[in-house]
Amino acid sequence: MTKMFIQKQNYSKLYVSLHKTVIKMKDIRNYCLKEHNTFKIDVLADRFISFDDSSEFIQFAQGNNALFNNKFLITGEGSNLLFTKDFNGTIIHPETKAIGVVRESSDYIYIKAEAGINWDDFVADTISRGGFGLENLSLIPGTVGASVVQNIGAYGAEAADFVDSVDYFCLSDFKVKTISKNDCDFAYRNSIFKNELKGKAIVLSVVYRLSKNAVCNTSYADIQNYFKAGEELNPSKIRKAVIDIRENKLPDHKKIGNAGSFFKNPIIEKQQFVELIKKCPDLRYYELPDDRYKLAAGWMIDQCNLKGYEHKGAAIHENQALVLINKSGKTTGDEVSELAEIVHAKVFQKYGVELEPEVIIL
Repeated sequence: MTKMFIQKQNYSKLYVSLHKTVIKMKDIRNYCLKEHNTFKIDVLADRFISFDDSSEFIQFAQGNNALFNNKFLITGEGSNLLFTKDFNGTIIHPETKAIGVVRESSDYIYIKAEAGINWDDFVADTISRGGFGLENLSLIPGTVGASVVQNIGAYGAEAADFVDSVDYFCLSDFKVKTISKNDCDFAYRNSIFKNELKGKAIVLSVVYRLSKNAVCNTSYADIQNYFKAGEELNPSKIRKAVIDIRENKLPDHKKIGNAGSFFKNPIIEKQQFVELIKKCPDLRYYELPDDRYKLAAGWMIDQCNLKGYEHKGAAIHENQALVLINKSGKTTGDEVSELAEIVHAKVFQKYGVELEPEVIIL
C-alpha cells in the first residue's frame, strides 16, 4: 500500500473553504439523527461528534483514542443508511469544506476536496474550474468522503474513474496517511474502505484528477435521448441533462424520505445468464468485460408489478422501482427493511436472482 503525508501548507493559497459557514466541533449526547439520514428515520445516537477542521478533530482523536474501541459510525449526509433502531454508539460526522487545485499538467487538473463537502456542490465547482468528467455523477446525494467509500456511479461513470488519491486518518496508529487510487480496491459500489479499512479509517479528503479537455460521456440511452440529433454538447449541458433526468425519475429526499437506489444491479456469471435469457428473452442487462453480466434490478422489480406497492408506512416509488420511500413520513426503519425483504423474495421467485442492498441497514 502506498503511504505518504501531504503537507497542507504546500498549497494553502489555493486550498480554501467552499462555504464560509463556521461550524466548530460539536460533541453531543442523545442526539436525534432524523435530519442526518435521508430516509428521515427518527432515531437517536448515544453520542454525536461533528467537526469542520480536520486538524482539530485529529488532535481530539489522538487524545481520546479509547473512543474508537467502542461502537462508532462515520456519516456524511446519511444518504446511504437505513436506521432500524437507535444507534448505541458514536456518530462521527465530518463537515469540513476546504477545496482547491493542488497541481496541474497540460491535460489534467488535480482538485483536492475535504470529506464534508456536498457531492453535487463539488461537481459544480470542478466544472467551473475547467475540470471535466464528473458531470455524469451530478445530483448524487452525499458527500465527497462518501464518494470514495461507496465508489458512487451513474450514467456510465464512477468515482473510481477520476480518483487520484485519498487522505485518511488511520485508527490503528492515529496518523494521517494517503492511499493511491490503485490501492483503493475500487469495484462496483465497493472500495477498501468498506472492506480492509472498514472501521479503521476516516476519510479526510480526496484528490480528483479531471481532464481539461471536455469529452462528453453520452454512453447511456437516457442522455442520448435527452438531446436533439447533432446538438453540440459540453460538460455543462451534460450536467443539466443528468440533473433533469434524475429529478424526473427520482424523488427529492428533502420532500419524501428515501436513499435513492436501494438495491445494487446484480452481477451474474455467464452460465446463469445463458439459462436466464432463455426464460426471459426481454431481460435488461449490460455485458461486462470479464464475461459476466449486470442485470437491471429496477426493471426486474418493475416486472414483478411492485411499483407503488405499499407496506405499512413504506412504499416502492411509483416512477422508479429501485427506490423505497418513507411514504407516510413516519415509517420506521424496520418497516422499510421488511419492504426490502418482500422485494428480494419476489425477484428471487421470478428470476432466481439475489438482490443485494446498496443501502447500509443498521
